[in-house]
Amino acid sequence: MGWNISYLQVVEAWLDGLTKEQFKSIVKELRLLECCGNKLRLPHSKSLGGWLFELRERRFSLRLYYCFHDKRVIMILHGGGKSSQSDDIEKARGLLKMLLREV
Repeated sequence: MGWNISYLQVVEAWLDGLTKEQFKSIVKELRLLECCGNKLRLPHSKSLGGWLFELRERRFSLRLYYCFHDKRVIMILHGGGKSSQSDDIEKARGLLKMLLREV
């Protein structure tokens, strides 16, 4: 049984801003995440601690930040590039805190 991927609206807007090639590359990583879930490791996925994970697209140095939510659901919280990584991680942590308050 695979995992279900859900994402916040800000992620949808970020995905819409990608080029066609960037989008195809990130979708490839998302499919891998959907298939492997919490078994996915480096070089594709990295734990950032505190229930936050980073999905790493290497061709364009894109990142998606996510957590595991409910049973078999992966919630994509935020996206960005390697150059804005520290700011993106902080934003993702804030979004994760908000998500945890709602549960």
